[in-house]
Amino acid sequence: MTYSVLILAGNRGPACSVAALDGVSHKALLSINGVTMIERVISALREVTIIEKVTIAIETPEVLKSIPNLKPLFTNGYLDTITAMPTPAQSVLNGFEALSASQNGPILMTTADNCLLTSEIVQHFINSLNQDTDVTAAVAKTDLVLEAYPQARRTRMSFSDGSQGGCNLFAFQTGKARNIINFWRLIEQNRKSPLTMLRQLGFWVVLRYLSNSLSISQAVNKLGQRTGTKLAITQMPFPEAAIDVDTIDDYKLVENILSKRENK
Repeated sequence: MTYSVLILAGNRGPACSVAALDGVSHKALLSINGVTMIERVISALREVTIIEKVTIAIETPEVLKSIPNLKPLFTNGYLDTITAMPTPAQSVLNGFEALSASQNGPILMTTADNCLLTSEIVQHFINSLNQDTDVTAAVAKTDLVLEAYPQARRTRMSFSDGSQGGCNLFAFQTGKARNIINFWRLIEQNRKSPLTMLRQLGFWVVLRYLSNSLSISQAVNKLGQRTGTKLAITQMPFPEAAIDVDTIDDYKLVENILSKRENK
């Protein structure tokens, strides 16, 4: 079985403080310890031999094709691009539809700022996938991340069995994954209307989450029921898997991690 990968690398606009650090048009083009974020992600994916092709969602493909190290990968067909849409969920749906029509096997999805990604992390995630699942998401326990990096400040989800952080790493394993992506779009569209979001998620699910009486497995099962999909999570043993570059503080943390890793 082979895999294809969708990387989200869309422009976040002039409000993106991270891209502004080096005056680049896209956060993905920002260099950390001498290498752009997008090159780091692609480098990790290339080391996983069962990944056959990588498609990048971006508005202006030419900014990627001008990167010397990436030019040969576009030429030989390993890399391709697809137009980024106005929101992440729309970009994922656009990419999922395109890749489902032209690729065999599951589709992995990650982001261009997931630049601590390694082949070990990706391979561990792939090895965890069950064939009878529609969508799998990678998560990491907050305690694991903070023990390694106390200064990390990530968005976390609190459950009765412990707090979790997302890893920006997903596997869309069947056509039913479209249900989850459409649900994400619905939540995205109604993010300014809390009551509408509550109706979509289910009042009792939200109440149990707010009262810290909902476990992560219960949350996954409930979401699967509401979307008609079989969902799973993979608990990642790598604290770095839950750290991406959303803020300037993230940038400083990741730069420090990479500097220690690469400048030994």
